[in-house]
Parts: sequence; C-alpha cells; structure tokens
Amino acid sequence: MRFEHLHHHLSRRNLLKAGAATTALAVAGNGGLAGLAGASEGRSHRHGSAGSPGGPGDYDDAFSTAGALDGTWAKESSARYGADDQRGTLNEITPEKTACALGLAQGKEVKTVVMGHVLRNGIAAYRAFPQRRYEQRIIQLGYEPGDPSKWFSTTTPGLEGEDEWRQADRAGGPLGYSQGLTPFGTNELSGHEERFPEGGTYQIATQLDGLAHIGVRDVFYNGFKASEFATPEAVTKLGIEHVGPIVTRGVLLDVLSLKLAKSPGDTQQVEGRPMLSDTYRITIEDMQAAMKMGGIKKIEPGDVVVIRTGWNQLAELSLDARGTADFQTLSDKYLNTEPGIYIREAKWLGDHLPAIVASDGWALELLGVDHGDGFAFPVHNELITHRGIRIGEAVVSDGIVEAGVSEFCYCYMPNHAYGATAGCTAPYALIKA
Repeated sequence: MRFEHLHHHLSRRNLLKAGAATTALAVAGNGGLAGLAGASEGRSHRHGSAGSPGGPGDYDDAFSTAGALDGTWAKESSARYGADDQRGTLNEITPEKTACALGLAQGKEVKTVVMGHVLRNGIAAYRAFPQRRYEQRIIQLGYEPGDPSKWFSTTTPGLEGEDEWRQADRAGGPLGYSQGLTPFGTNELSGHEERFPEGGTYQIATQLDGLAHIGVRDVFYNGFKASEFATPEAVTKLGIEHVGPIVTRGVLLDVLSLKLAKSPGDTQQVEGRPMLSDTYRITIEDMQAAMKMGGIKKIEPGDVVVIRTGWNQLAELSLDARGTADFQTLSDKYLNTEPGIYIREAKWLGDHLPAIVASDGWALELLGVDHGDGFAFPVHNELITHRGIRIGEAVVSDGIVEAGVSEFCYCYMPNHAYGATAGCTAPYALIKA
C-alpha cells in the first residue's frame, strides 16, 4: 500500500471527484516454482569434466575467450541444458535435490540465518557512471516528527517540494519528506514509507508491509513512538531487517473458486478472467467454507494465510493494455475498489496468530465501500499496529491453485534493508510433487 492511495479511499465521494492514481504493477509469476523443476530428461547429462572435477594437478592458469567467440561454450551449454536454456546450472536443482536439502533441516529445532549485508545508506559500491548508490529517505505521515527541521513538508500528496527533495537526494542530504501531520480517518491512521531518488520504493507490486508502516498517530506496534524512532533516512525500530528468512506453513483460502462454484453472482468476468466482484466483502463464513473446501482443518499460529480473490488479474490486464485507451480504465478499476476482508474478519484471522495475512489484491482489505465510520485502512491498523501481524499484498496464488493444493511450504526473504518499511521480494512455495 502507498500513501497516495489513502487520499482516494478516505472518502468515496472524494475518490470520485479526484480520480485514481495509476500504477504499473509487476505481479509475481511462476519463476519460484520453475526452479524446482530441475533439468529436463536428457539434458542433465555431463559433458567433458563438468561435474567431475580432477585433482589439483589437472589445472593451470591458461585461459582464452576463444570458446565464447567461436561458439564452443554455447554448444557445451546447449548440449547440457538445451539450446533455449536461460537457467544454467539452476537446472541441476531437481525436485529430488530440493527434498534432500529440506532433509538437512529435519530435527526438533531448525534455525534460519541471514547471509548478507544489511543495506544501509552510503554502503560501499563499485565506482561507475551513473554511480551505484543506495540512499533511502523516509516519508512520514500523520504525526509531529521528533525533529521537524529535518523534514520537508507538503500540504497535499502531490508534487509540492519535489524539486527540492530531489536536489537533497542527489546531494546525499539528510532530509526526509512529510506528507502531513494530520492522521487519516476517524481511526487516526499514520505511517511511513521509504523512497529512493526518482521515486523508488519497496512499497510496490508484490510486497510485505512491515510493522513500521502503519500506526495510530504517534503510536506503532508494541507502543513504539514514531517521533522517537523515525529518522529521515530510516526507521530505527520495526524495520524490515527484523523479518529475516521465513520458512513456514502456508494455507490457501481460495475464496474465488468457492464463489465460482457456490455463488457465481459474487464474481465477475473481466476480459474473460474471473475475479470477485468489485466490492465483495469476504466474510468469516467465506473463509471457513474455503478452508473446508481445501481440506484445511485449522489455521495454526505462525501460518501464512493467503486469500485468493482474482484481483491480481486486473493488474496484469492493465499492463497488457499499456498504450491503449483501456489502460486507464483497468488501472482505475484496480485501485478504486477491491474485494477483501474488513475489521470483523481481521479480528478472526488475528486470533489465530498467523505470521502473515496476504491476498492477491493491492491492499488486502475491502475498498470502495462507505461503511459510515470514516475509517481509513482499519484492517491495517488491526493486524499491523494492534496485533503485530504483517500484511502481504499482491501475493499471487494462481500457481498454488494449479498445483491442486491448499497447504504448502511458504518461503520468503525480504530485502535485507535497514529501516525500510516493506519488502518487495516475491515469496515462493515448495509443493510436494
């Protein structure tokens, strides 16, 4: 979720007057599962010394690139993995090898370890032009920051202050960006996002909202005060670096398939692709029925719950329509409304203590409906701020459905970035063949 969208959903009337922001959303595909396919039969055989190294005396420092130029290297690769191969030795990761690797972690206790630098501003990088650079800035919204002199201010989330902010970014300045001190909605929602020079962010496409993303005024998860932990460069508490690698049970609640079978009036077809209706509220009863349909007896603490609505199809359709008149229409439909859960359902899910609640929509929760309460993204408050449950957005589950399973091994490692508010890497599933 990005703050720009708050202004579209705080009031349906304001939304209709203001119009919707557009997005170019890249949705996760089947690449994670493709890695498990292994080498095709007849392509995993060895040629020459590949896979059969000799002794130390068999090697010297002689080297020539002639093999690249005369096609010899390409012929070796083609013979090993096929003329159209694009995966190289990833083809050696067969389903059997993956099973053996998982077997190495069998035991009463399994520990996960991060193997990488924490990304921090100013980290050393190879000198090139344009220069490689990591310079994160924090956007603040909905409360008075601890040192207001270090934040640019704007009254609306438009382009005010953009040139000044970019100049500070280019100079490596210490200034962050404030989108306003007044919280949103009657639930007084506040939050943070990160930005990089020219607008980059982890809050885009498939993402995991961290615990520093959403609060209530100055108060965030576990009572941490934003005025004490938010700096112009990073949040010093609740950052995404605290997530680390996750391997846990995933459960799919395929509400879309349930409704297509039991209540097709709650669904729609957009250019031949099925999805839930624009403002369909997914109820507790829907989720229980989806569990029964999928053979899921219960949601256990630490599970990742993935809800399928089909809403991701709109994002793909809008991308396919870029450059045509349909692009804006599809993008607006995607952002203006969304089927999803609301507060009651969030409480029910939260009582199961899942590690993550995710869906294939961009915000998880029901949008485009005036409940008369004036709330702005209250499900985010209930799950993130209240319960410490992270939210997965634009998590595509079509491949899980195609595999015919409702339970799977969920694997995830977000960008290991200090003080960021979200991770934008795609999770992947390990599914028993």
